[in-house]
Amino acid sequence: MSCPIENITVRELATDELPLILPLIEKHNAKIAPEELRRRLGAMIPHGYHCIAAFMEGRVVGVAGYWLGARFWCGEYMDVDNVVVDETLRSRGIGDQLMTWLEAKAKDLGCQCVVLDSYVTLDRAHRFYFRRGYHIPGFHFYKAVE
Repeated sequence: MSCPIENITVRELATDELPLILPLIEKHNAKIAPEELRRRLGAMIPHGYHCIAAFMEGRVVGVAGYWLGARFWCGEYMDVDNVVVDETLRSRGIGDQLMTWLEAKAKDLGCQCVVLDSYVTLDRAHRFYFRRGYHIPGFHFYKAVE
């Protein structure tokens, strides 16, 4: 890891601040048109989408969304969605700060676990999550509805 960045503030975003995440989300989802990502964000908000951001000198340098739910297999959970750190600042501790915040929030909310999906091609992200104690209990299947 490069030298950690210490002047980072992590906090939950208010609903009207959620568009602040879009520049990082657009880079992470480059194959999806920005206007479609903005539309999807608008569709997610009424369904309980929450988001935190890491700020450095007033600039958003990391984001992570989350949802809350309950399932038979795991009980109450926090589902972390799109942990994205500015590519010029990766491996500097920002992702750790985001995940530490999320895990503490999950505990405060009485969640039994934190779950997340990661694209199979993101080997560095997988190593990051394994270092934090995450494991892969199964597969996430996907089928487009035609």
